[in-house]
Amino acid sequence: MFYIIKSKIFILFVSFFLFHPLTSLSHDDHGKMVEAIKPYPEIKVDLINLYSPDFKLEFNIKNFKLIALEENSNRNKNEGHILILVNNKKKIMVTDDTFVLKRSLLKKGKNEIFVMLMDSHHSLYTKEGSIIYVSKRIYNK
Repeated sequence: MFYIIKSKIFILFVSFFLFHPLTSLSHDDHGKMVEAIKPYPEIKVDLINLYSPDFKLEFNIKNFKLIALEENSNRNKNEGHILILVNNKKKIMVTDDTFVLKRSLLKKGKNEIFVMLMDSHHSLYTKEGSIIYVSKRIYNK
């Protein structure tokens, strides 16, 4: 009996280490960086409390063209999407200059929102090696 339990644990252990690296390769392209073209893109975000359950984010973007999700971006023209990262977990891709952030995506208390620019291949745009981003904090009651 003990031998059967021990062998099942061993099989589970081996299968985890064999298949885990394969699943992590499927998202290997996310988070790479690409240098933006001069003039470098700029992004500003106004956070508006709608006094409903939600917040409105208004983006002021310079030297960057927002394109539809199904389009391929041209890195030589600083094209792509906005990537919103909520508390380093929830990822949202935006193609418009406004976005309504549902309060249900926020945890109680302090929340940190990162807004970045990315191309259609999920690479983040950089300026002189640093990611172009802006962060905002939201307190959710």
